[in-house]
Amino acid sequence: MAYGDHLDDPIMGTDGVTYRSDVAVTVFLNAPEEYDGGELVIRTAAGDAVLYPAGSIHRVNPVTRGERLVAVTWVQSLVRDAARRELLYGLNAAREKLLQSAPEAEETAQVNAAYLNLIRMWSDI
Repeated sequence: MAYGDHLDDPIMGTDGVTYRSDVAVTVFLNAPEEYDGGELVIRTAAGDAVLYPAGSIHRVNPVTRGERLVAVTWVQSLVRDAARRELLYGLNAAREKLLQSAPEAEETAQVNAAYLNLIRMWSDI
């Protein structure tokens, strides 16, 4: 009930159905007081349900008491590059504020167009 430092496979799937694993998701299914150890160790984040770049080195420490129950899955982002996803996240945060505070403003339209066109340019669909 431990898993050493590793990177997740970048391409997953079976029977000819494959997907990129850009983001990993771990959902903790039992309370942490039910076991000792078993911490998910990620060099960039922590929490009850954690999404983290699948390309970051991570591990699970050994469980020293009880049983650690989790569900693990992966998410394919429409934008492959993590740096681009981070830029889009920040731009979208500003865009959302502008859409709320000044929906008719020219700068809102410009930021909205930039965000949407970057999605269009950078998405893999």
